[in-house]
Order: sequence, then C-alpha cells, then structure tokens
Amino acid sequence: MLKKNVTAKSVSAAAGAWTDIVDILYPSGANPGDLVNITVHVKNLATYGIYIAVTGKYDNTAIGFAPDYAAVGPGATYVFTGSFTMPNKSVQVSIWTFYWGAEAWRQDDYELVNVALIGAPQEGIVEIVSVNSYPVR
Repeated sequence: MLKKNVTAKSVSAAAGAWTDIVDILYPSGANPGDLVNITVHVKNLATYGIYIAVTGKYDNTAIGFAPDYAAVGPGATYVFTGSFTMPNKSVQVSIWTFYWGAEAWRQDDYELVNVALIGAPQEGIVEIVSVNSYPVR
C-alpha cells in the first residue's frame, strides 16, 4: 500500500528557502528483500530556474535518486525516484533536497518517512549431506 505524505510539515521540516518537498509516495510497509520505491515531488520556490537534486538515507545506507539533478523552472514541480532493498527491520528514511548555488550544492528541504517491516524473513531449507560415507560390509 502506497502512503502519500501530504500532512502539514512540522516546524523542523518546514519548506526550504529555495525548494519544497510537496509530496512523497512510498509504501507504508515491505517484506525483507522487497524493492522499496520512493517518489519525491519537489517544487522550485525561486522566481527563476534552478538546479535541484534529491538524496536519501536510512541508517548508514545511501539511497540514490534519479535523475541525479534537474533544471526546474520557477514555481514548477519535478519528480525524483529512488529505491532500496528492504532490510530485516523497520526503517526511517531521511530525504533531502539540494539546489545549486554559488558554485556548490546547498542542502535545503528535509523530510522523514517510515517504512515498517511487515513480514518475517523466509526460512530457508537446509539440506544436510554427509561428507563421510562408509561402505557397508
């Protein structure tokens, strides 16, 4: 089930100066090993076009988003997509926007989303084979 993040942002997660994460689509839960897709809609708050990028992370695992960056017109919204393999635990994903300014990427907006673990890992079948075989006499 996809979750849509359209609730009001907390004070600590207010819109950035130049970008605003206006929507995030992500599953509320996944089984271990499932591919978890995240779609981030970012609005350019500037009155002129800027370059925008999105990154993400859970624990110490980076999540790449495509495209790497985009030229976004004034007031326009652009969609970035990323994915990761669900670990064997629930995770909180941090998502950041960046804009290109003064010859460097600058962090701007920030959101958190939670993806719950909804299934236990599949138990494997173990086959035991003896390496010692003794002929019967």
